[in-house]
Amino acid sequence: MIIDRLPRPFLDEMRTLLGEDEYERYLSAMEETPLSGLRVNSLKISNERLLAAFGNLDPVLWTNNGFYCETGGEYTSHPYYYAGLYYMQEPSAMSSAALLGTEPGEHILDLCAAPGGKSTQIAADLRGDGFLLSNDLSASRARALLKNIELMGIGNCCISCEDSERLKREYPLYFDRILVDAPCSGEGMFRKHPAVIKAWLEHGKDFYCPVQAKLLDDASEMLVPGGTLLYSTCTYNRNENETQIQAFLERHPDFSVDPIPANQGLSASAFLPGTVRLFPQCARAEGHFVARLKKAGERTERRRQGGVLRGKQEEQLLRNLQPALEEFFANSLWKPDFSRLKLQGDYVLEIPKGDVLRPSLRYLRTGLLLGQVSHGRFKPSQALAMFLRAEDWKDSVSFPADDPAVRRYLRGETVDATESGSGYRLFCVDGYPLGFVKQDKLRYKNLYLPGWRMQR
Repeated sequence: MIIDRLPRPFLDEMRTLLGEDEYERYLSAMEETPLSGLRVNSLKISNERLLAAFGNLDPVLWTNNGFYCETGGEYTSHPYYYAGLYYMQEPSAMSSAALLGTEPGEHILDLCAAPGGKSTQIAADLRGDGFLLSNDLSASRARALLKNIELMGIGNCCISCEDSERLKREYPLYFDRILVDAPCSGEGMFRKHPAVIKAWLEHGKDFYCPVQAKLLDDASEMLVPGGTLLYSTCTYNRNENETQIQAFLERHPDFSVDPIPANQGLSASAFLPGTVRLFPQCARAEGHFVARLKKAGERTERRRQGGVLRGKQEEQLLRNLQPALEEFFANSLWKPDFSRLKLQGDYVLEIPKGDVLRPSLRYLRTGLLLGQVSHGRFKPSQALAMFLRAEDWKDSVSFPADDPAVRRYLRGETVDATESGSGYRLFCVDGYPLGFVKQDKLRYKNLYLPGWRMQR
């Protein structure tokens, strides 16, 4: 029983937090099987079309594109998962980005972004219009973030690996909305990930409080007047939640709570009006806390839409590469904006619109990776394939999800062509891109990224 493994000091605090009757309900809920969830990637597919493939799934009430699903390999081994049509995400974790209120055209910062669930949801809400900076201090965690950004077909995102101190110096008063899903003691995940209990015992319940305060303070300096700062944790500890926010408001009187309605499974905080909690006995999810804050003032017009800074040598190299790029994109209805192209070694990227890059910062990715140039020829990237739609490519090829050719492709094998031809083609499942192939008569040479391949 999970209850037998929970620390006694934690249980005593939960009894005080909840009261006797609610505490007993909490204990009962902790013995139930945790639920999994998937969030539909609205950049690629509608809820209705995905549900037509999987059957009716119960909706997650606090977001408009999340659904409960059974834990297991059915969803992570389905070709639609490899097509980036949905993201596997714990249901309570869907609340933060959903409550952020992202609008197309805005500049958004996800300050603690890995592994990418919240960033991919924010990007879907931007609908390709605006800019997302997804940051994580850990380079190893940021690599998982990068894969998920690419898998979901997101092009208007940069990924940085920086601490908040450096970011605030480079992006003062820059972002319209900032999400701080802060590192925390993880008490809300004890049921789903019992290993978190060991870390709790080692560090103590308030270990992350100074880190959270620093993240909030630095985020406040990057937010434009009139902007929104959303803070969330997956813990119950009041010191990391309501007390943390109350202390922030005292330090920053230009901020106030932007109330979140306590409905659809969200419980009103008993300690700070307008903030909400999720409990497993009240919502079909793990523990979570969310506070939405508003900065005083009026938003000004969008800052200058600066171009991409390029040196003379880079400009000349790009001019030399232009014929190869134009030859490749002759088969594509989507065309890159040559004024926003940038080179990183022999890789070509399209930088998001606007004055988004800061030369002194460490970026893992700066926009959409188009591909690699070698010996005057252009080879497209996996990221580009995921970004495109089947209708963007003049002669894309598609197979049904249950066709053995799809799994052969995902395993990196050569696939027989349905008709003779040559050149690059976009390989799709039911009309959704999986990657590129290079056709040689009646064979498709597999260009699926080796690190993404299906292992079975």
